[in-house]
Amino acid sequence: MLLLKNRRFQLLFITFLLTFSQSFALVGYAKEDDKKNEDSSSNVKNAAAIVGAVSELEAKYSTYLEENEANPYTGKEINFKNVSELVKDHSSLDKYEGEKVIKIDQGEEVTITLQAPATSLYQIGFDYAITGKNILPTQIELKVNGEFPFYELRNLVFESKWKNPEEIKKDKYGNDIIPQPVKVDEWQKKYLNDTSYRNSYPFLIELKKGTNQLTFKSTEGNLLIRSIDLSPQLKLENYEKYPVSGDGFVLIEAEDMTYKNDSSIRANALFDADLTPYHSDRRVLNYLDGDAFKSPGHKVTYTFEVEESGFYYLGMHYRQNVKADFPVFLNFLIDGEIPFQELKNYPIDYTTNFTNTTLLDSKSGEELPVYLEAGQHTLSLAISIDPIKDTIEEIEQMLGEIQALSLELTNLVGPNVDRNRDIDVEMFIPGVTDLLISWADQLNRMYEDIKIYNPEVAEIGAFSSLTISEKQLRSMAKDVDKLIVRKNELSTGTNSITAYLGNLLQEINNNGLSIDKLYFYQDKKDIPKSKNFLSKQYLKVERLFKSFGDQDYSVKSVDKNHLQVWVNRPRQYVEIMQQLIDEQFTPETGIKVDLSLMPDQNKLILANAAGDAPDVALGVNYALPFEVAIRGALVDLSEFADFEEVSARFPKGLHIPATVQGGVYALPDTMNFWVLFYRKDILNTLDLKVPDTLDQVRTYLPELQRKGMNFFYPTAGMPGMKTFAGTMPIIYQNGGEFYGESIGRTQLNENASIEGMRQLTDLFTIYNTPYEVPSFYQQFRDGSIPIGISDYFMYNLILNAAPEIANSWDIALMPGIENEAGEIERWSAGGAESNIIFQDTNKKDESWEFLKWWSSTEIQVSFGNILQTTYGEEYIWNTANVEAFNGLPWKTSHKDVILAQTDWLTEVPRVPGSYMLERELSNAYNSVVLDGENLRTAIDLASKRINRETFRKLEEFGFMKNEEIIELYENPESNFK
Repeated sequence: MLLLKNRRFQLLFITFLLTFSQSFALVGYAKEDDKKNEDSSSNVKNAAAIVGAVSELEAKYSTYLEENEANPYTGKEINFKNVSELVKDHSSLDKYEGEKVIKIDQGEEVTITLQAPATSLYQIGFDYAITGKNILPTQIELKVNGEFPFYELRNLVFESKWKNPEEIKKDKYGNDIIPQPVKVDEWQKKYLNDTSYRNSYPFLIELKKGTNQLTFKSTEGNLLIRSIDLSPQLKLENYEKYPVSGDGFVLIEAEDMTYKNDSSIRANALFDADLTPYHSDRRVLNYLDGDAFKSPGHKVTYTFEVEESGFYYLGMHYRQNVKADFPVFLNFLIDGEIPFQELKNYPIDYTTNFTNTTLLDSKSGEELPVYLEAGQHTLSLAISIDPIKDTIEEIEQMLGEIQALSLELTNLVGPNVDRNRDIDVEMFIPGVTDLLISWADQLNRMYEDIKIYNPEVAEIGAFSSLTISEKQLRSMAKDVDKLIVRKNELSTGTNSITAYLGNLLQEINNNGLSIDKLYFYQDKKDIPKSKNFLSKQYLKVERLFKSFGDQDYSVKSVDKNHLQVWVNRPRQYVEIMQQLIDEQFTPETGIKVDLSLMPDQNKLILANAAGDAPDVALGVNYALPFEVAIRGALVDLSEFADFEEVSARFPKGLHIPATVQGGVYALPDTMNFWVLFYRKDILNTLDLKVPDTLDQVRTYLPELQRKGMNFFYPTAGMPGMKTFAGTMPIIYQNGGEFYGESIGRTQLNENASIEGMRQLTDLFTIYNTPYEVPSFYQQFRDGSIPIGISDYFMYNLILNAAPEIANSWDIALMPGIENEAGEIERWSAGGAESNIIFQDTNKKDESWEFLKWWSSTEIQVSFGNILQTTYGEEYIWNTANVEAFNGLPWKTSHKDVILAQTDWLTEVPRVPGSYMLERELSNAYNSVVLDGENLRTAIDLASKRINRETFRKLEEFGFMKNEEIIELYENPESNFK
């Protein structure tokens, strides 16, 4: 425990230690007069009030266990099989496969009543099943006797079971295609455990003697329960040494999984001669991909046959190159159980190349024998981070404490630091020097503790963030009076200590383990051997020569009689798309399609001029179709008879950028979305509701800033150039427009537009929101900016790269401006990628058929599901087809918000000279916010430049001559109002 000299600091950290879990809530407190005892007692009351305002989710499981006085249950396992006796409300009962079961549908709450023989700590287990086609795992909240005993019970995950199809399909080049996993509807056994898998053992939960109530609420997916168990804590014995003799050998190819608990765990292909199977010019699935088998809790199961009973050694051919000089940890289960203690949290050492290893006892260095009866068995491997759980929790706690100090520094000098002002920090915050040194000492101890897993190396690369942070803290402690101007290094900068430690928490969860094969053996001579040097060199040369041939999905490897489609996406996407085309589109229409990876979307105009353009291009930037269409190179899709029906699949505003003189030259492919991100834990602590309007945001700013926090607006994350996505929304929400019925003089200097611009710039000049935020993601994670507006990319990042705040954040509709009718206008940008047909194609009808098929609801849902089940949650598909979006495996509550926001989705017209509008709007913003210029002066100057460039471009494209209008250029927005 830190020894702080100042009572004010003691109170602050007591508060944080009581309230901190899964969040780094920044809690302010009143200044104390050390001379007045009554002021000190007042501070105690304030701290208690803050603690009382924080919900019980701040109590962690580790704290719950330490403080619980009940003893673990030691009796026999108790099984409740007659579930109809466990619920009072029989409407929650259902029949499944002839059995009575408890059914919990999404959003529903079910209470189960259990009788416990004694007041003890129990492991609670379930036989469960998940029905339907859900891709996401089921998420459950569990209250015990009406309360959440600890935070982790707010998010319990029940995984589905997945398997690969028996047949591995091949693409048209003969390459193996990563198979789409198949969901297995089978009963599974699960004990309640930590969703983050920091604890390998199931939770121990106190039940009182007699009647207890377990209240389940599904926040995502459904759950069937057919029985419940109350069990004592599992204890594993140490292994016993037995002689191993014989010549038995069992080989398991790691890519041939029987089951997996996450659909994204997958095999992959690697051109490595030591992997089996291997082919020099075709991709063959030959190993378990470490980019997919990486997260704590990931589990794969293999089925194998043993011919003769006996003891066997277990070996593997693997590569673990993600944690430099540090192991990842596996639990090895045979027939569903860990045989002995040594196979729990077994360390798999770091190696950059595929290597053979045999499981050894860490103490004696001897091989670990496993007894196998003749017959069929299963071997399961599950990733764990249990051995470094204490390190993770210490880092999380330290992050909270550092944020508390950062808050105190902000309270001391305000959010804007005067670098020319000297502050005696030690006088205002007594003990701060010792505090920094104690943190550095703590980081040093943590680093020394993790070195026991690899004492042979001088430095553990995977945990270098600890040593970097330690050095920064010691540097700050040497000159503590510079702490005010170095606050960015402490907590708010991209290279701050909180950034290093936060990134370390993220990296700890990446345990990528690639496995070629596993094997049980009795005689060492049977261990698979690597190819010799000459064989490897020969295969490398063979591979080199074959690489000079036609490449898969190359624009040159095509049949000119087929429809040519260039795709501006990675290979994974193209493989799935080609598979869907070959299985569905071609059989239905007879149209054969060749997909090619797009070399460079910016060269499409040049390719068209050279006669090398494809028939169709998919996934190009939403602003590009205008540039190509106005030069006459694209097909006007609105000329097709069923265009209106097809275009209705997308938000109207997404058609605006591709509209030229009433013609529509692209179909949206994907959409971006802008929503409000907020930290639930911090807003609850501050007793602030989710803001609905920009006015409400402004009222929150004084309270946030008083606590050293702030609000993020998108322009703050746009270095230099402020794009339309940042400048347009508030202007449109005020009823402003950039153009009238036709393109000519801009309406930027009309009253409504000026008012929107004023409100936008006032956020930074008057209300003091930060005008430059290098990483909203980082500051959202550390809590210094707990609320702000951002887009799809931020959503994906937080969802998949911020595990320490999982379940502590949410999204809401973008705050807007209330109009005269009382409606809140929430206009936001939404352009992403588009699909186009080139004018020179001789297959216009076939191209249109293809675009219709590709953008259809059925295919978009199918593609999104395959993509996410195959490659994981970070591959969520943001289709522009609104109906299809509703059918994709996004978190339901988030999906509802995003779909509601699409009602306000639009884009600024792309017209001759619109690039100058975007640029000058950005310049006007910078002039006002950074240089303090008058808003109207800046807007007038911008308008003149915009008009001058617009007229020049209109003349270039033949709409004006000698400053006279020959043909009006219609405002594309007028077609979609």
